[in-house]
Amino acid sequence: MNDILPVVVATIFVALLIQMLRPAALRVRLVDDPGGRKKHHGSIPLIGGVAIVLAFALSSLIFVPIVAPYRPMFVGLALLVIIGVMDDLRELAPRNKLAHQFIAAVLMTSWGGNYLRDLGMLWGDQIFDLQDWGIPFTLFATLSVVNAYNMSDGVDGLAGGWALITFAMTAYLGGLTGQTTLAEFSLILVGCLVGFLLFNLRHPWRQRAAVFLGDAGSMAIGFLVVWFSVELTQPVPLGQLRVPPVVMLWVCGLALIDMFAVTLRRMSKRRNPLHADRTHLHHVLIRIGFSDRRVVFFLMSVNALLGLMGIGGWLYGVSEFALFVGFLGLTGCYLYAASHAWRLSRFARRHVRRNGKMKEQANRD
Repeated sequence: MNDILPVVVATIFVALLIQMLRPAALRVRLVDDPGGRKKHHGSIPLIGGVAIVLAFALSSLIFVPIVAPYRPMFVGLALLVIIGVMDDLRELAPRNKLAHQFIAAVLMTSWGGNYLRDLGMLWGDQIFDLQDWGIPFTLFATLSVVNAYNMSDGVDGLAGGWALITFAMTAYLGGLTGQTTLAEFSLILVGCLVGFLLFNLRHPWRQRAAVFLGDAGSMAIGFLVVWFSVELTQPVPLGQLRVPPVVMLWVCGLALIDMFAVTLRRMSKRRNPLHADRTHLHHVLIRIGFSDRRVVFFLMSVNALLGLMGIGGWLYGVSEFALFVGFLGLTGCYLYAASHAWRLSRFARRHVRRNGKMKEQANRD
């Protein structure tokens, strides 16, 4: 019951905030209009992220006994929400957003003291100590994760669904390792995302999204994912269980792999890696002929499977080196498939059409 109550309260808070903020968003034109890459219908309020962060802050004050040590996290969140709302109102230059993401990352590492000191035992029995490279590496990782979630917000429910799975797993890992405050924060975020997805995810009772996450939400979620991932994986008191950093690669899964592949593809074509396009995995699957709803549930399922494989491998004694090599192998396979995406998508479209015609013929018979 103690674990369920924060989830329920956070869900209710987000639902209420969305209803309260929706009229104001329509008045000030904090909306996403269709056109260009955007294929949705009508003007959709971009208030999902604002509602999530406000509900997270309110619920944390109620359910988390000690919030003060996390002041840098909440200040970083506020900064990202402000710059995200400004970008949603009037599109900012990518480097402007990147600069503010960098400031939030500095708040985490230098004020919050939350940075990667080592990468675990990637090479056998030796700890991969980052030494003086700990903070620079964490800054790079933070920018990568924040932009991975920002890039994944291209189809209704995907960024929120991936984040829901990730925070459910960080709640479990926090409880397993005795980091109860982190587990409580993660449970609250699970509730916040459930409340948001009720208005954003397509389901039998909702055929299109009523609100979008917006840049404020996708960047805030990415920031929280990397904060909790770093906190879970760094040195702990003697005798306390520690999550290996490589496990969090599996938990974040597809968001990181897809971001890496898309960034390489844009750079190979001499385009700005931060400029949006329609080359992400979810775009390819939609072009093949799958519905938005099927794509989202499929990618959520794959991401959940990857996270379970990483956590299960660790708990059943698979070495960190083997987990790391496995993740690199998975990334390599994805990069190969992505480099042949158009050829594979044409083949898949023909296969989908052939199956559709066979089903129609069977129905006639």
